[in-house]
Amino acid sequence: MNRRNNTRLIGGVIFFVLLIGLVSVYAIRQSAEPQTVSLPAQSAVTCKTPQHSLGDSTDMIYSAALKRSFLVHLPPSYGRQPQPLVLTYHGYSWTAQIMEHNTKMDVEADKAGFVLVFPQGVDDPPSWNAGVGAYGPTGDANDLQFTRDMLKFLKSNYCVDTHRVYVAGFSLGGGMVYRLACVLSDQIAAVASVSGAYYPLPEGCHPTRALPILEIHGAADQLAPYDGNASRDMEAVQDYLHGWLERDKCNNIVQMFFQRGDVTGTEWTHCANGVIVRHYRVSDGGHTWPGSPNTTHVIDANVVIWQFFSQFSR
Repeated sequence: MNRRNNTRLIGGVIFFVLLIGLVSVYAIRQSAEPQTVSLPAQSAVTCKTPQHSLGDSTDMIYSAALKRSFLVHLPPSYGRQPQPLVLTYHGYSWTAQIMEHNTKMDVEADKAGFVLVFPQGVDDPPSWNAGVGAYGPTGDANDLQFTRDMLKFLKSNYCVDTHRVYVAGFSLGGGMVYRLACVLSDQIAAVASVSGAYYPLPEGCHPTRALPILEIHGAADQLAPYDGNASRDMEAVQDYLHGWLERDKCNNIVQMFFQRGDVTGTEWTHCANGVIVRHYRVSDGGHTWPGSPNTTHVIDANVVIWQFFSQFSR
């Protein structure tokens, strides 16, 4: 090999070594520099109502000359854009705090991102004016006006979607949301009742539009019997459902959409304005909120209720 070839070979080796060195320096420099991480874009902040602490708080208003209260639960996602509002009425003799503890619906609110409110009944023990039974009204307070005033307060002071207001209730609270559905259908998007106690309504039931209805009930319920209680003027579940089928102009086509363990789900989907009447019958169920602590049913009422509500807006 002549000198010229040796020179070229040595030059090529030197160039290759220098190139490897430059690449290594660049790689070290790049690894030392802070890396930019792309985060999911957050929705714009459009809430203009007063700020509130997340979690639980209690608000007070005056309604029909009475001081009334309600427990408000705000999920971690609250405060950027209007969120759905769910009012949940407790059972007879319970409180708003007991209702939250016994149902754990606040856990679902945190997951799904809705504002959850537990109104507090008055009387001793706490009750609701949910209808008239064999012994007279089920409560003495004007709970219809309380709900109107509470909704007005919530819409003014919390960032809620006024087209997605829902009501749910347990036991006598289920009877209360029945009355609300009949009177405040212009403000409510859908209704759910668990182990509801349904009494005749003093003004009858005349909603201004079709409403989606969900009913969950245990066939072994002794306090709000599935077949009603004639001596107390308490309606049977099937009578309650039949009334809503008429009001919602549903046809008689019923279909079973769920069957697991002791729970059977049936529904009527051919109703006015695309609403649905849905019913879960818990054959072994007593006077309980399925999915709450100490229950073993295959459905969680909190999940079932929110899945139903989330389909509808007013």
